[in-house]
Amino acid sequence: MTSVKLIDDHLEINLSLFDKLLALHGSLHIPLAHVTNAYVSSFEDLQIQFKLEGTNFGYLKTAGVYANPSGLIFCDVSGFHDCLVIETQGERFPKIAVQLRADDDPNAVAHEIMRRLPDAGPT
Repeated sequence: MTSVKLIDDHLEINLSLFDKLLALHGSLHIPLAHVTNAYVSSFEDLQIQFKLEGTNFGYLKTAGVYANPSGLIFCDVSGFHDCLVIETQGERFPKIAVQLRADDDPNAVAHEIMRRLPDAGPT
């Protein structure tokens, strides 16, 4: 499972050693200024289509870089629970979908991320 931490002005997404091996990728560090949205999604709503790098056991475990209708998505998810989706701008992955540890609430983490985003000013 994955842990997501807000530290100062950036977001740390730490994958477990097992997930790093499956995803063929390390943990991610993203400046909050590059995060545009955070929300909770089901596995099906991710619309994962093509594996580019990583491991795909379908509903059981999907980890790595995939394509979906909106572009690239980094995944570390399974179909058993909802996942946290983070949308970014100016980063390698426009979308990041991760399944949090059992003791972390994805809704609470998404709300905390949105609360901590830098204010873009009046629209």
